[in-house]
Parts: sequence; C-alpha cells; structure tokens
Amino acid sequence: MEKTKEDVVASVPDPLRKDLEWYIANQEELSARYNGKVLLIVDQMLIGAFASMDEAYTAALKSYVPGTFTLQPCSPDSDSYTLTLYNPAYSSIA
Repeated sequence: MEKTKEDVVASVPDPLRKDLEWYIANQEELSARYNGKVLLIVDQMLIGAFASMDEAYTAALKSYVPGTFTLQPCSPDSDSYTLTLYNPAYSSIA
C-alpha cells in the first residue's frame, strides 16, 4: 500500500514536521527551481540548495544543531518526501 502525504507527515518527529509540511506545500515551486538538489530548511525557510547530501549536511552543521534542520531531496515526485533519512538527533544506540 502506497503512503499518502498525511501518512508521511505523521511519521516525522514533531520538530521537523513543519519543515516537511512547508516543503510539500511549496514542492512545485521548489522543484521547478532546485530539482535534483538537497535543500537545507530551517523553521519553514529555505536556507540553501546543495549538490549532495554530504555537502548540505556539512553546511548545516556549521550553523545548526542536528535535529533543528531538515535536509530535503528536491524533486517534483512524492518519492522526494517518502525517503527515510538517518538523523543522529532521532536515533538511539542499543
């Protein structure tokens, strides 16, 4: 069964949920301009667009603490927000 936008948003940790909702609401415009890039989003604002996840993560860590920013692959497809990405702020060591 395919996940709906609502399913995806509900599964996101609360601190990042608003960023995901903002991305989905603006996805058409963002993907027209930044398709294929990784977006750095903080507090529902686009901070930057990067060529790779590594580049975006490195840039984000210069100004933000993990768990306070979103790194969002940008594309016009729903696959861009149904990916599961690792975030050290929301993981635990067993």
